[in-house]
Amino acid sequence: MRFFTDQQKGFLKRSHAAFFMTVIAFLLLTGCVTGGKPQYNIERYILNYPAPSWDQSGKLETSIKFNRFSIAAAYNSARMIFRNDDYKIDSFNYSRWVVNPADMIADRILEDMTGSGLFQTVFSYQEAQEGRFIVSGGIEEFLLSIDQNGKTAVIRMTITLQDARVKQAGKRIIFQKKYVRTEPLQESSPQGYCEAASRAMQHLSKEIIGDIYTAIKNTSPSTADSP
Repeated sequence: MRFFTDQQKGFLKRSHAAFFMTVIAFLLLTGCVTGGKPQYNIERYILNYPAPSWDQSGKLETSIKFNRFSIAAAYNSARMIFRNDDYKIDSFNYSRWVVNPADMIADRILEDMTGSGLFQTVFSYQEAQEGRFIVSGGIEEFLLSIDQNGKTAVIRMTITLQDARVKQAGKRIIFQKKYVRTEPLQESSPQGYCEAASRAMQHLSKEIIGDIYTAIKNTSPSTADSP
């Protein structure tokens, strides 16, 4: 049997005390960092739908450049926002859009426009190339609305089309139009909201691209046919 001196016993007691204090401090620190709550995975959603079909015939030999879309401050985040009161908005705790809604909406319209085959070239705001026509957008509402009539996805935006080659700034605008679409949820969940918003965006994208095509086609040949 091994015996310890008083000095050794004191050292062991101090070592044990230091060890337990370290463990307690670690547990307290972990609790502060996590808030004492279990960690949850954040589910991230993106607008997704089949590409629109087109009745228009004939490609316009012109180029289009997208500006980066803006968005109202209340919706300027990746949070999935809902409103069930005229004066309050809230968001889902563990569900987000994969990117800011303004960028997500602009990307969908640009992708649909590129895939439509109706225009010679389409550039995003991130590309260095310039375009003859400029598309700008402002998202005014992008949310899940909950009221006595049910739950609906709401998208409201303004689209502006400009001719970059017109020297007078006040005369560059070809059209500026407001677009709005609501779609009822088929499933009461964040995914159901995403699916409804996707259906709304599919409709809006086709309407916006059709309006841009018609506006450019109806301009003078020297304007529409020049990249």
